[in-house]
Amino acid sequence: MLRIVTLDGPAGCGKSTVSRMVARKLGGRMFSSGRIYRTLTWIGLETGVDFTDPASVASLAVKHDLSITAPGDDFKVLVDGVDPGNVLDSTRVTGNIHFISGNAELRQRVLPIQRKLPEDLPVVAEGRDMGTVVFPEAPVKIFLTASSHQRAVRRQAELRQRLEEDLPFEEVLEQVELRDARDRERDVSPMRPADDAAQIDSTDLGIEEVVAAIMERIPEDWIPATDSSID
Repeated sequence: MLRIVTLDGPAGCGKSTVSRMVARKLGGRMFSSGRIYRTLTWIGLETGVDFTDPASVASLAVKHDLSITAPGDDFKVLVDGVDPGNVLDSTRVTGNIHFISGNAELRQRVLPIQRKLPEDLPVVAEGRDMGTVVFPEAPVKIFLTASSHQRAVRRQAELRQRLEEDLPFEEVLEQVELRDARDRERDVSPMRPADDAAQIDSTDLGIEEVVAAIMERIPEDWIPATDSSID
């Protein structure tokens, strides 16, 4: 049986952090589809691609060598062997990612990359369409959400702490709500809960509480036995 947990939901609801923690508890791998699309957006910005030209956008996935490194809960996408780093989370990338994520041809080219992770360990895959498109047969599916206000609070803190970008809260909230609308309304792979997904609202929950709620839904035989022996 496939040991895949899909974790879908809007930006800022804690998917990446939660995925890392669950992957760690399972002794498995974290997978982030968003890092792939952010990486492709960054490539487009750096190479001056015309984002309004769908063919040029789709070509990004074949003009550069994208590789995944996922030894465990540390997921990275390398471009021609190089890790772009924290720049992938910048507002510049976030503001243009819809040109990438909404391109149907590019999403089809990325799909094999998303599905090529080894299956020797459990996989915790987070994104927007992990449970509906990429891994529709996954036995455990979660749709994680939170209020737009709370997600904007988290995003503003991330921008300040990791990227040294200090934006007014109203601007961050507007960005969050705009991205929500784009993700829900795009023609290709729109963001929505899978029919068999458990929905968790993290607005008033701490990270550990969210992780615990997910772990309750994971088969016991996926969870490594802890060594309780006393020396």
